[in-house]
Amino acid sequence: MKNYKLLIALCCSIFALISCNKKQNISIDNNLILLISNDVRPSLFSGVPFYCQGEGGKVIRIESQDLRIIYNEGTFEMDYLSFLRKVLNQQIKLQSNRSVYTFNIDKDVDKEYQSKNLADFMHLYCKSYGTGEYVLKKGFTENQRNSIFYFLFINNYLSVLDDYSGSFNIFSVSKLRYHAVDK
Repeated sequence: MKNYKLLIALCCSIFALISCNKKQNISIDNNLILLISNDVRPSLFSGVPFYCQGEGGKVIRIESQDLRIIYNEGTFEMDYLSFLRKVLNQQIKLQSNRSVYTFNIDKDVDKEYQSKNLADFMHLYCKSYGTGEYVLKKGFTENQRNSIFYFLFINNYLSVLDDYSGSFNIFSVSKLRYHAVDK
């Protein structure tokens, strides 16, 4: 009887650890979403990928102008700002007839993300400049890169390719100078 109770307690503990280990509560910076929603200059976020959920467990890498086009072509029962909040906070799956880049999260990158805090995850994959800006370390496949960028994005980091150096720069959205007013 003691062993039975101990086994139940152990199973409950393992279940609790597994449940708590899945990182959730995604909250993309509202000022960033406001900037995207008010962006009339396509060059403001040109080349900056955003990430959202797609069908079949895939993640979509998409740019801001494509988000607006998909919204305009769709039949969403919400305004554009609400649409962006839901899509970028991974609360709805995006469906589109447009050609968008999709990928599956790399299992090894996912394992590292789930087992580390954000600082350790970033230290594993990025080199810090010490100013809150980072560069992605070399040697990753495209799928690994996209998976890393996805996890950084849901933690309010943006990535951009530096065409000149060929490196991927990463910075916190808090580094952006906001000119949007909260609605």
